Parts: sequence; C-alpha cells; structure tokens
Amino acid sequence: MTQPDDPDRIPSQAELDAEDLAEIARSSKDRDQANLYPPRTDDPGPAPVALTLHARVAFWGAAVAGLLSVVYGFVNLGLISDALRQRLLDGVIDDPRNASSQGQVDSLAGFFPPFMLIMIVVFLAVEYALLVAAAHHHSRNCRNFFLAAVVVNLLCIPIGIDLLFQYPQVWSAMVVISWIQFALLIVAAIFTVRRSVNQWLPESTRMRPTKMMRAR
Repeated sequence: MTQPDDPDRIPSQAELDAEDLAEIARSSKDRDQANLYPPRTDDPGPAPVALTLHARVAFWGAAVAGLLSVVYGFVNLGLISDALRQRLLDGVIDDPRNASSQGQVDSLAGFFPPFMLIMIVVFLAVEYALLVAAAHHHSRNCRNFFLAAVVVNLLCIPIGIDLLFQYPQVWSAMVVISWIQFALLIVAAIFTVRRSVNQWLPESTRMRPTKMMRAR
C-alpha cells in the first residue's frame, strides 16, 4: 500500500483541484490587497511647480497679511479689547436674552483678542509645515491635511475680522488685509489640487467599501 508521503505517489484529481482553488484564492486576495493599498512609486520625480512654487508664493502672501494682522492686533490690544468690551456691553443692553451675562464681559473681552491673534500664527505654522511636507515627502495625506487646515482657517477669518477689527476706532485697512489673507489662502489651496499635483502625488489609500466587499 502506498504511503501518503510517498514521493512517487500520484495525487488524485480532487487534491489537484483543491491546490488550484487555493492558489486562485491566494492570487485573488493578493490582487485585492494591492488594489486597496497600491504601492508607492519609488521615484516620483520632481514635485510640480504648482506645489513647490506657486502654492508657496500664494501662501507666503497670506502669511504676510496674517502676520501684519497679528502685529497690529498686539500693538493695539488694549484698544481692541476695549472696543469688544463695549460691544458686549451694548449687547447686554440691546438684547439681554442672547448676550453674554454682564459678569462675563470683562473675561471674554480680555481672552478672545489675544487668543485669536495667537491662533493666526498657529494656523500659519501648521499650514506651512503641511504644505512643505506634501512636496518633500510625496504625501497626499499631508496635502489633504493642508487643505483641511486651510478650510478651518477660512471659516475663522470672518469671525476674527468681526471681533478684532470691525470697529470705527480700528484702522480700516486691517479689514482689507484680512480679506487679502482669505483670498490668498484660497489661491494656495487651489494650486495644491491642480491636475499636475494630483497626478504626481501617490494614489489615495482611503478605504473603498466596494473593494473591501470584493476582498471578502
């Protein structure tokens, strides 16, 4: 009787079919895994000018406008805090139901102006680091995080204009400078999503539900 581990033993058709099915399953799993997580290109080539130059120039313009706002804001911090305090007090008188309580006016007026000025610097630092990292590390994730930070910053700028500079006693040019920052941030973001940049960056590795279902 032939032993199962006999090298001269001829495998049955059922065993051959089982091996073929196992190999097909392994190949299919490897292919699905490769589709879900495409390999990164070893040498993507130089980063597009839109990412390394155009977006950075627009961002530097936005950064200059933002830093001008920060410098002016801290130089005139007492004036801005007093103007905000008066606005809050007027709100208590005009609409007491929707205004802050009178006991909170001083703390709010003293907290928000310096906090918002500091956040301008924080946003600019984070955005610039992500913008540089996207080109240096060939990272789509860094580019996407940069876009997310810009969107949050854009949402904050109108609020900052209203609370920091929208007063008769504040230099009116600060409102214009802040809106220039707003526009230049949009321009910088647009440059990072140009076709040349998207083609240069690696494919997205986000989870795709349809491919995950096929992988199962």
